[in-house]
Amino acid sequence: MPPNIGIHIPAAFPDRPPDAGRYKDFFQATEDLGFHSLWTEDRIFHASNFLESTTLMTWAAAVTESIQIGTAVMVMALRNAPLLARQLSTLDHLSGGRIHLGISIGGSPAEYRGMGSPMNRRVSLLRENISVLRQLLTGEPTTRPGRFYDLQEAIIRPSTLNPDGIPIYMGGQADDALRRAGELTEGWIQSPFAAPDDFKKSWALVRQGAERAGKNPNNLESGKLIYAAVDDDAKSAYDAMSGFLRGYYGDRADVRAMSALGTPDDVTRELKHFADAGVQTFMLGVPNLNIKHLERIATEVVPDLTE
Repeated sequence: MPPNIGIHIPAAFPDRPPDAGRYKDFFQATEDLGFHSLWTEDRIFHASNFLESTTLMTWAAAVTESIQIGTAVMVMALRNAPLLARQLSTLDHLSGGRIHLGISIGGSPAEYRGMGSPMNRRVSLLRENISVLRQLLTGEPTTRPGRFYDLQEAIIRPSTLNPDGIPIYMGGQADDALRRAGELTEGWIQSPFAAPDDFKKSWALVRQGAERAGKNPNNLESGKLIYAAVDDDAKSAYDAMSGFLRGYYGDRADVRAMSALGTPDDVTRELKHFADAGVQTFMLGVPNLNIKHLERIATEVVPDLTE
C-alpha cells in the first residue's frame, strides 16, 4: 500500500513569523494539492520565534475542510492533561474529527523545571496523562485518584467524534520508549535523526510492546518525520534547509542526515528507502511557507513515491 504524504508545518523562525494570511494560503494549498495531513511541532521554551502547536492546529482547521491535522510531536509530559483534553475536545469538534496526536516524552530539563513538571517522574506522568486524556475525551464522568491528578466526576464535553477517540502516536528512539509506543498508543513516529535501517529494528520493538500489552500489532500505524527541500540546484536546497534546521535544532543539526535534499529524483530516492522499510505516513518538514515548493513536491515527488 503506498504511503500517505503529509506536510510538517514550519513553526520556528529566527525573525518574526509569517502572518496569519500566509499560513492560511499555505494550509489551503496543502489541502488543494492533495496532501494527506498537516503536522505541527511543539516546544514550550525556545530561542526562536515559535508558534504553539494547538493554536496553529486551530488556525489550520479553521481554513481547511478535510485534511487531517496533528502534532509530530507534542511533549505530552509538559502538558496538563485535563486542560489539554478541553482544548482537544473543542478542536476535534470544530475540525469535524480531523485531529491526530503525536506525542513524546522529550523536552529539556529547563522546560520541565519551568513548567513545574517532575522530570525524574516523567514516565509516570506521561502514562497518567495519556490515561486521563483518553478517559476525559469520552465525555463520560471521570472519577480517579492518581499520582498527579485527582478527578471527581470530571466531565469534558463534547466527546470526540471518533468513537475510538483521538488517535495517539508516540515518538522516541530508546528501546523502552519504542515498547511504550506499542503498549500505550496507536502507533509510532520515527524522528528525523534516524536512518531507514533503524526503522525496521525500532518497528519490531514497537510491535513487541503491543503484543506484550495484548494488542494486535498489525493495527499499529507508523510515521516518519523527515525534512525535505526540492531544488534543481543541490546547494540551494541545502542552504534553505540548513537555515531552518539550525534555527530550530541549533548547531547540532546534521542537515543531510535529517533531510531529503536536491532534485525531485534525489528526494524521491531518499524517501523511498523509508517507504520500503515500512513507513506508512510521511511528515515532510519544509523550510518555509513557499507554495511553489509545495507544488513541486506534490507534482514531482509524490506521484513517484506513491505509484
